[in-house]
Amino acid sequence: MKIAISAESQCDINIEELKRRNIHIINMQIEQDGVSYLDNKKTLEELFKWTKETNKFCHTAACNINALKDYFHKLLDEYDEIVHVSISSAMSSGYQNAVIASEDNPRIHVIDSLNASGGTAIYVLYAADLRDAGKDAKEIGAKLLERRGHIECSFQIDTLEYLHRGGRCSKITMLGANVLRIKPEIVCGKDGKLTLGKLHRGPQKKVVKEYFDHILSQKNIDKRRCVIEYSTLDENGMNIFNECIKRLKDFGFEEIIAGQCASPISAYHAGPNIIGAQFYTDGSHPIS
Repeated sequence: MKIAISAESQCDINIEELKRRNIHIINMQIEQDGVSYLDNKKTLEELFKWTKETNKFCHTAACNINALKDYFHKLLDEYDEIVHVSISSAMSSGYQNAVIASEDNPRIHVIDSLNASGGTAIYVLYAADLRDAGKDAKEIGAKLLERRGHIECSFQIDTLEYLHRGGRCSKITMLGANVLRIKPEIVCGKDGKLTLGKLHRGPQKKVVKEYFDHILSQKNIDKRRCVIEYSTLDENGMNIFNECIKRLKDFGFEEIIAGQCASPISAYHAGPNIIGAQFYTDGSHPIS
């Protein structure tokens, strides 16, 4: 049986990895000054520059139902079944739209990741592992649901400005953090919602080290795979990012997928200078 593994572009898996793992994506949308673009038509650098120059904020949108219907129909011309993993239903209408677009077709299995960005990537890559091991679509869906809620998905951010602009934190919280020079972790909780995590203060190198000290202190980390990504970074930030990759290797992760967020959808809301890591936290799960 031929199974398509599918996701929205916000899962942030780069094109090379998508091709290597035979994973299909449908692009989400960005609206800038009333004009809609597919997210692969804009870079984070362009979006941050535009916001800085105009003091305006872009809006992001889930894949619409008609686009999803066309996308699913084309996949079913080639595949027997589809396992489609969506961004958290607590953040977007993408899951609901995909369910409607599936039209109750038993060949389409829509899974709510309750995650975003690299957290969804970890989920999607695990689905590809299961497919490659010969699991059918129902087995893949069941395994994904078993592990849902067991992903470390977090980011160390530099400022709350963009989260505030996108309506994800209050102005009082943002101003208070700025006054105290607080740089919080942003965490995707088990309910699929973004929350403020551990708070840090100081220069980026110190803050990022404390962030990794915190997330790597967990006792039941699955070291099979880790995703580490960034939004935009200057030369000093890239040096810190490369040090983080080395730390993950030294920690014992077997596979590290590293790079800039492939889609600007999630990272734009978090702002420039973010670094985040994602991995499973429910121990080893051998693929057989």
